[in-house]
Amino acid sequence: MSLFTTQELDLASDPTILLIKYRMMEKVWDYLEEIHKEFRTHLKKISTHIPKEINLNHGKISKGENYKRLPYSILDYPAYFSKEDIFAYRTMFYWGNFFSSTFHLQGEYLNKFGDLFIDHFKSDESTYFCINRKPWDYHYEKSNYVKFHTLSLTEISDHIDETGFIKISKKFPVEEMPERKEDVLSFLLEGLELFKTN
Repeated sequence: MSLFTTQELDLASDPTILLIKYRMMEKVWDYLEEIHKEFRTHLKKISTHIPKEINLNHGKISKGENYKRLPYSILDYPAYFSKEDIFAYRTMFYWGNFFSSTFHLQGEYLNKFGDLFIDHFKSDESTYFCINRKPWDYHYEKSNYVKFHTLSLTEISDHIDETGFIKISKKFPVEEMPERKEDVLSFLLEGLELFKTN
């Protein structure tokens, strides 16, 4: 027989929390659409030095209900995904945890631009580096992300040799999401500027 707690029964008796959640996820979708439009406007000005295969016309917004049992929404823009090569800037809302932006470089993009991204962002104390052996986790537990500046170049090189990708990320508190739009844009533009130097 299933045993319910008082808290569980109280929540199940009140539709308010799910209605708020539904409304919040709709607003997050709209917020990511706004970010996408702002990104596109800025990227038109610098499109000449961005590799032509990276899609600057369309972004992909998606959502789900079960990343570690919690809802999430993501915007991939700008991005290019193939079996071997990946360049993606992923902006993510993760319910109850964080709002984040992440560069993912793999294959040709890692070979051409990886050192530039590492050199540029490694000393930034607000930036994280993914140490996971799999590229598709986005939580900030110690098994996945660590502060970039705490890693040695040998540790970074070993990670690249073992996994073939890098992810460089920033996270923000959920409650700061409305005012963090400029930070998300600045992080993107800072990374894309590195294309000019190669």
